[in-house]
Amino acid sequence: MMDTVAALALTGLFVLLSVGVLALGISVYNGTNRTSASNYFQRTALSYVANQVRLGDSRGGVEVRDLKGMSALALKSEIDGIGYVTLLYCYGGQLREMFTEEGLEQEPESGVPIMPVAAMSFEAAGDSVDVIAIDGGGQRARLVLTPRSGLS
Repeated sequence: MMDTVAALALTGLFVLLSVGVLALGISVYNGTNRTSASNYFQRTALSYVANQVRLGDSRGGVEVRDLKGMSALALKSEIDGIGYVTLLYCYGGQLREMFTEEGLEQEPESGVPIMPVAAMSFEAAGDSVDVIAIDGGGQRARLVLTPRSGLS
């Protein structure tokens, strides 16, 4: 009788500890997953903007503009004597990119969605651009870009 009770108690303790370890593992996994998602957001969204600025870095080629009440980063270029602009901005929960001829009015929804971003703002600060991005969880990421050729 005592052997049976001891075996049942030992089995119960084993099950209880197994459930505890499983719960701890789930908690660690969820924390790691949240951190990974936040790091992905910060690296990807801000790296995309930084690379676009590096591509468009020419004299007078980078400026911060207002696009229908939103801040946008304008990267100007010239192809066959015609001026074009690539606009980077946040609209509808997406980082968007719009390539259009300079001076043409376009609607913000016309831009191509690049990736989900809750909010993104661009602000000129001297010869630098201050980029602030906020993901869906409220995490803020900040990047200061200084184009070699300066801002327009």
